[in-house]
Amino acid sequence: MGKDSPSAPAPIDYSGAAKAQGAANVDTARLQGRISNPNVYGPLGSQTVTFGDAPRFNEQGYNDAMSRYTAAAQPPAGSTTRNYSVMGNNMTETTLPDGTPWTGAPAGSAPTREQFTTQQNPDQATITQTLNPNAQATLDAQQRVQRSLANLGEQGIDTASRVLGQGFNPNLPGIQTNLGNAGQIAQTPDLSQYGQAEGGFDTSKIAAMPVNAGMTGQQAIMARLAPTLARSDAATEQRLRNQGLVPGGEAYENAMISQNQQKNDLLSQAVLQGIGLDTAANAQGFSQGLQGAGFRNQAVSQNQATALQQQQAKLAAQNQQYNQLLQGGQFGNTAQQQSLQQQLALRNQPLNEIAGLMGGSQIQMPQFQGYQGANVAPAPVFAGAQAQGNANMQNYGIQQSGANAQTAGLYNLIGAAAGTPAGQAGMTALFSDRRLKSNIERVGTHPLGIGIYEYDIFGERQQGVMADEVETVMPEAIIEHPSGFKMVDYGRIYG
Repeated sequence: MGKDSPSAPAPIDYSGAAKAQGAANVDTARLQGRISNPNVYGPLGSQTVTFGDAPRFNEQGYNDAMSRYTAAAQPPAGSTTRNYSVMGNNMTETTLPDGTPWTGAPAGSAPTREQFTTQQNPDQATITQTLNPNAQATLDAQQRVQRSLANLGEQGIDTASRVLGQGFNPNLPGIQTNLGNAGQIAQTPDLSQYGQAEGGFDTSKIAAMPVNAGMTGQQAIMARLAPTLARSDAATEQRLRNQGLVPGGEAYENAMISQNQQKNDLLSQAVLQGIGLDTAANAQGFSQGLQGAGFRNQAVSQNQATALQQQQAKLAAQNQQYNQLLQGGQFGNTAQQQSLQQQLALRNQPLNEIAGLMGGSQIQMPQFQGYQGANVAPAPVFAGAQAQGNANMQNYGIQQSGANAQTAGLYNLIGAAAGTPAGQAGMTALFSDRRLKSNIERVGTHPLGIGIYEYDIFGERQQGVMADEVETVMPEAIIEHPSGFKMVDYGRIYG
């Protein structure tokens, strides 16, 4: 390699970066724990958070250290002390048993209690809640009430044991399912015994209508009118004779015609009166017969209605008796169920009392306000180390690609001069570490039996061998670069 060849970047200490990342994660977790767990002070008391176990003081170690320090501060046994004065100043001199002067207490300060105080589990959080006097007194009162109720519940267990220790026998009458005799249902009455309604009636006794005009009426009127008419005819004939008029004469005939006309008028009136009388009598008889038939039909209907009302009254009485018996049976059954419920309630009462005592007056602890802590992201130490390593290798690859290109051109010139293929003259080693190559394709076989490959390295496509394969057949052709990557001396493998 020439003097202008780039230096490989220093290898990235990924293990150290990973450890540093782990340490950063631990520090971040500790910081998050402390940020997310503040001390809370409220009207009911306080909640404080501490980390780590309670400090432990090694009293024995402290005493031993103090004893050694104190002993070192005193001259050893057998030493002599001399007091003297120098220029008016009182001085003290201590001599050790071997005759050498004693220089005094050892250097350094005396042991402190902090030096012998340690704390285990520094990341263990301890939450301490402290109530103010009023809140604490309230909590104590609640606990006393709860304890008293619990004692009463324990006493109730004896009562419940006695009650439940006996078999449950309600001793109740049986459920009533038979209503007894509520009476027979009234039969439908025989309405035929009250007669049948008449569809028609007898008209034989009604006055008959006149068959010929005036016949019937004439019989009623002519008995009185006939003599009058006879006398009128005789008087008229006598009057005409007295006047000298004879039958057949015109005057006589005209007079008789007038007499007959008057007679006919009287007879016509009699006929009309007879017809009127006959018609009125017939209508009156028909109406009376019709009223009589209707009266009889009304009487039959009234008798039948009375019979039906009597039958309905009997049915109502029988139904009322049935309902009374039914209500009585239901009342008895309801009373039986009520008695059963009462006995069950009495049997369960001790258990209910115990449950009520144990469940009543629950202790209410004060609730301290919570805190929503912020998340702190750890420093990306490992990612930064990776990014820096990749950037260094990329820059190195770019620089090395240029150097390889120059070297390859030089080798091509030397190879052409020597009449050998390019790169086979073996004057300088080239990078052939598999870790630096990508898109590797085998294109042939080297005389040493290893493969010849095409691959991408340092941004360009090249052809050569793999250092790991060369190392298995000719290890002396392998050179390890200071960067840790392996190089191949192509002059050797082609020599």
